[in-house]
Amino acid sequence: MGELSKLQKAFTEHLRDPDHAPVPAGLDERRMGVYSELIFNNVSSLLSDFFPVIRSIVSEDTWRVMVRNFFIAHESQTPYFMALSGEFVEYLAKAQLSADLPGYLTELAHYEWVELALFTMDEDHPEEIIEDLGNLPLGLSPLAQPLAYSYPVHQIGPDFEPTAPGDTPTYLLVCRVPDESVRFFELQPLAFHLLNDMQQNPGLIPEAWLLEKAEEFGVAEKNEFVRNGIELLKSFNQYRVFTVDRGEAENS
Repeated sequence: MGELSKLQKAFTEHLRDPDHAPVPAGLDERRMGVYSELIFNNVSSLLSDFFPVIRSIVSEDTWRVMVRNFFIAHESQTPYFMALSGEFVEYLAKAQLSADLPGYLTELAHYEWVELALFTMDEDHPEEIIEDLGNLPLGLSPLAQPLAYSYPVHQIGPDFEPTAPGDTPTYLLVCRVPDESVRFFELQPLAFHLLNDMQQNPGLIPEAWLLEKAEEFGVAEKNEFVRNGIELLKSFNQYRVFTVDRGEAENS
């Protein structure tokens, strides 16, 4: 390793962990301290904006420790500030977090990240409102995400912090609607699985899917079951969350 590379390595190691990595030889300690604190505070402030609910819950000291450990332990794969939120979520998902941090922290971080990602996504809403939701091959817009969590992440805040996972999963649809706001909708399990399958397998025909589930569950009133499922889809249609697989539609 050349001298420049050694200096760069020592420089970045000190910025990541100034309490344990010494100031590189030949550099002014006071100036390095100012620079190190400036970078840390900038990233901390940015993450505070990205994760406002988490920031409102944890103490100042706890937040600083979390951000510092992120600095030390996580090797980011992108230089872009807006992508830093995803890097922080990835870090929390993989890190051995302190026992005094809330158990819901990782899921809450993911939920806040999804909201931010949808809000900033460079994607247009589907232009059309689909009329025949039962028989067309459908997918989900990239601006709509069905999500499943152990905790009711959409309810967490300073006034409510669950101490344990719920008895049943929390199912949500989070989407950016045509007025460009991000909204969430609580889902029943069947609705979640329909939307999730639609996302994972674009070209799904809802009526056929619902009939298959009716058979699987031994539903007596199959037509009513299918009708109720289609009505559920219609309730989301105004938000333009569905897309039509035109190739499949032309072949069907």
